[in-house]
Amino acid sequence: MLPKLLTACLLLLCPAAWAQQSLKEFDIRERSMYVPVPQKPGKYDHSLALAQIYLPDQWLEQSISAPMVEYRAKMALPKGFSLDGSLRTLIIANDIRLGPVWNHSLTEHLHVGVGYQIGFEYGFLREFGYNNTIRVWEHHPLARVGYSFQKVALTLQGRIDWMMGTRLGLQDYATSNITGSMFNGYSFGFFVEQRLTRKKSICFGFLANFNKFNILGWPALMNVDHQYFIPEINIGFNL
Repeated sequence: MLPKLLTACLLLLCPAAWAQQSLKEFDIRERSMYVPVPQKPGKYDHSLALAQIYLPDQWLEQSISAPMVEYRAKMALPKGFSLDGSLRTLIIANDIRLGPVWNHSLTEHLHVGVGYQIGFEYGFLREFGYNNTIRVWEHHPLARVGYSFQKVALTLQGRIDWMMGTRLGLQDYATSNITGSMFNGYSFGFFVEQRLTRKKSICFGFLANFNKFNILGWPALMNVDHQYFIPEINIGFNL
């Protein structure tokens, strides 16, 4: 009788032990898209997010309520490097960025990273009698500082936006480089990532952008003479 009772107790305790072990196995550093932690070369992470961008009232007659859809990915490289990229789209406005980031852990919890991305923005409007397009190339140097716990990570990001050139197509007329090399602005971001499921994470982010131009407002392209505050809120899911 006693052996049977002990066996039954072990069977009841084993699932709980396995559950605790699976919870301990989760490490936000391995599921994060922003914390600058070196990863094993070849590791691929990606996420899907919605980014709500609030353009200045001076740019548009009415606000754009639809968020941009963002696909973000990174591939770990040797010596702490990674190749980070993202694609944002709202059909008429698209933003692609790609570049290397160097990641380094100062301690088990504190991490820093610096990187550079080249950006290409493309927009088109062929409705309501319009046939306009825009193409923009940009530099995006950036720096990150992250702090990780077991299931939660916090990341601060600073970025500079420098326009290399802008070409605007109006009907059948194509302009030359209308901006040239120009300092577009800068941004500060704060991201909170936490465990969502046993192997997945969720990210909440806020960005304070100070820019002269944003691809989402390109149909109302105006003189880029000074910077505007363009806040952004996003939510992303690790895939």
